[in-house]
Amino acid sequence: MNACRKAKWLILFCLCLAILAGCAGFKYTDKVDPVRLDQKVQKRSAKVYAQADEWRNSGVIVQKDASYQISARGRWHAGILCGWTSPSGVETHGSSCPPVRNVVKKWSAGALIGKIGENGEPFGIGYEYVFTPKEEGVLYLRINDCFGCTVDNDGFVDVALVRTDSGMAGNEGQARVSPTGQTRDDAGLRPVQGQKWAVIVGISNYRDSRIEGLRYAAADAQAFHDWLISQKGGRYAPSRVRILLDSDATSRNIRNALFNWLGQALEEDTVMIYFAGHGSPQSPDQPQNLFLLPYDCQYDDVATTGFPMWDIETALKRFIKAKKVVVIADACHSGGIGRSFDIARRAARGVQVNPISSGIQTLSKVGEGVAVISASDDRQYSQEGRQWGGGHGVFTHFLLTGLNGGADYNRDSHITLGELIPYLSEQVRRETGNAQSPTVSGKFDPALTIGH
Repeated sequence: MNACRKAKWLILFCLCLAILAGCAGFKYTDKVDPVRLDQKVQKRSAKVYAQADEWRNSGVIVQKDASYQISARGRWHAGILCGWTSPSGVETHGSSCPPVRNVVKKWSAGALIGKIGENGEPFGIGYEYVFTPKEEGVLYLRINDCFGCTVDNDGFVDVALVRTDSGMAGNEGQARVSPTGQTRDDAGLRPVQGQKWAVIVGISNYRDSRIEGLRYAAADAQAFHDWLISQKGGRYAPSRVRILLDSDATSRNIRNALFNWLGQALEEDTVMIYFAGHGSPQSPDQPQNLFLLPYDCQYDDVATTGFPMWDIETALKRFIKAKKVVVIADACHSGGIGRSFDIARRAARGVQVNPISSGIQTLSKVGEGVAVISASDDRQYSQEGRQWGGGHGVFTHFLLTGLNGGADYNRDSHITLGELIPYLSEQVRRETGNAQSPTVSGKFDPALTIGH
């Protein structure tokens, strides 16, 4: 208790120091004369400091309807309560570092943001961003933190900006392809957009009738699959989307899809993995052993017939080469599945926590570029019903609603992770009265487009 009290006082003391220091970071003193990128000036770089309490002149005048790519590398943090982060800023999400009074409300603290012109509307950038300005003006950059709150920030990011439209075809090779700073020109490569791959799993009915079925898990998976291959949606090639519903979603088929079929994806490709069904610990006494339940899972032998969470981690580490991976899971529909859980309930042993959501979230620790979105937290159950889209889980209903345009906050006809995540969180929590709260983890680019 004393340790907790001392820690609280330490935090308050540090905050007081920030207030006494004027709650303002330093100002940039170097004079920057912005230029337009053309054949003579092909690239500009800028260093953006987390402690700066003003916008950084990038040195570039962006032109209307031209195409640009911004790449940012480095580490910084947005205050003593927030951890160190990349320019994506995503890993700062959490109760200890709430996005209060951020300049761009829908992006987390610590993200790189920009604006065009002194009076322009701020927008999120992350660690890589491709855009076509609708107006001409000087591009300004800064950390996503409230004005007057940067005194306790630290670190910086290096930002490179190149023009990539046809008028600058010779410069396209300067766009960075990895956080190491290597350029496409260095690597001897031309820009490659990459292909999109997906594995979709949905299980409503289990072969073992003792495992209680779900009403809409398979329907959720089918609807998400249909959106992925739609030309008005994800625009995935049907040949690169594998869907496993009910009796097709056996442990063997899921393992083959993750280990072998997704092994075809290259580093520059994007991989989407979606699961709707039951997830459970092995038993109340072994909550650390987590499993997704395939169609052929046995009620009294989850340890042998379930699909281990560590097998998904192995697939991400050893078999899937893609550097952009999105995992979406709606797997917490009960406090645990299997004979041991039912015995515990009959014995009046409280079984209130199913740590499957936390287990899913740990997949994000595999490496940068992996985004993990789970339908609820450990103490909540995922809800489903006819009131959501005529028969869906509330999570997938708003996932599809967001992807179909509801999450397109800036109305550019592209849905990014940075737009979808706050939309999902708000809508699901509002719809369920905070009884279900989607969780997000990972070090990924919020500007990654996942829908149109």
